[in-house]
Amino acid sequence: MKLKILCLISIVAMLILTACGGNKRVPQEVVPVRNPLALAHEASAAGNDAYDEKLYNEAIISFTEAIALFSEAAPTAVPSDSISINIEKMNLNIAKSHIDMASDSMGSQMYNEAIINYQNALTIYKTISPQRITQAELNKNILGVYNNLAISLKNAGRYEEAIQYYDAILEMQPNDPETLNAKFFVLRDNIKDDTRAYAVLIKYAEASQDPAAFINLAERYEERGNNVEAGKYYAKALALRPDADMNRRMVNFYRNAKDWTNANIYLEKLVATNPPTGELAKYYSMIGNNYDELGNKKKMVEYYEKSIGLDRDPQLAKVLAGYYNSTKTYQKVVTYATMTLAADSRDADALMLRGLAYYQLKNYSSAKVDLERIQNDPKWGTQAKNILKDKKMPK
Repeated sequence: MKLKILCLISIVAMLILTACGGNKRVPQEVVPVRNPLALAHEASAAGNDAYDEKLYNEAIISFTEAIALFSEAAPTAVPSDSISINIEKMNLNIAKSHIDMASDSMGSQMYNEAIINYQNALTIYKTISPQRITQAELNKNILGVYNNLAISLKNAGRYEEAIQYYDAILEMQPNDPETLNAKFFVLRDNIKDDTRAYAVLIKYAEASQDPAAFINLAERYEERGNNVEAGKYYAKALALRPDADMNRRMVNFYRNAKDWTNANIYLEKLVATNPPTGELAKYYSMIGNNYDELGNKKKMVEYYEKSIGLDRDPQLAKVLAGYYNSTKTYQKVVTYATMTLAADSRDADALMLRGLAYYQLKNYSSAKVDLERIQNDPKWGTQAKNILKDKKMPK
């Protein structure tokens, strides 16, 4: 009996040993330690790849993920990991992605989509505390988005909202001429509020006392045909900057307004500046033309002859030939018509004038040469043939 019990114990022991021997040790899987910093750089690289492929939404997702991972890595990071600089970089990348999407939408005239993306970019820029980017660079980016928002809103017909962004630019860049002009045109041409529009330019001009601002204001009134106000502001600009350029502007303004007398006043001022010969000839010609408009032929001829004495302009010479033909001063007709023909020997008007003058001066052979050249001319042919038939003319 005792022997049986011992045998039983031995068998059980063997089974246990066998069982233990059969339980092979399974190697445990090594779980890698999570490295948010490395994952952040991977997400950043994925964002850059997506951006390069113009997959802007995917780029934004990756850059946003990178920000979360850089933030996660921050507690254990060392200064060389540049966590704050990397987060800034990701925010700038996201803003740039929104701007590029907005630009694409603008190109497709999808203005409301563009506005949303520009606003998203603006929100990001305004949350950035500069790390590597300077405040000046950040401000430049913000100004660019303000301007793009104003343009997008204008194109979308949301004019008052556009004005708000022009005002935002002016808060950062007071009296910026381009912005003032843009705001002026939206108020004048889109909102149709002349009072507010001109107030923008008047306020700036009066505050700055900048001649360019008064010129700009004068030009805007001139565009509207309001020559009274235009003249007033041109005069203010002239008082601040009495130079040749302003005198030329005054000449052009008064000539456009057909105020020939005042135009000549400023042309005479230009003449008094001792300009180069070519300019002086032009000023004399313009004065002569203004006198012609005023019906003062004597003064017209005086200044035309001053001009042609400096610059033998063939067209001006032809005008003088025509004038002297009307006064029967035929020798001068020959002189000025010859000047025209020296530049263009086929000028039918000049040939007619000189041929007729030669005829009146009884220089029939010279008259015949000129008139025969235009006897088939559609304008002067008949008259030339009639003179050639005169018996005094050589056969």
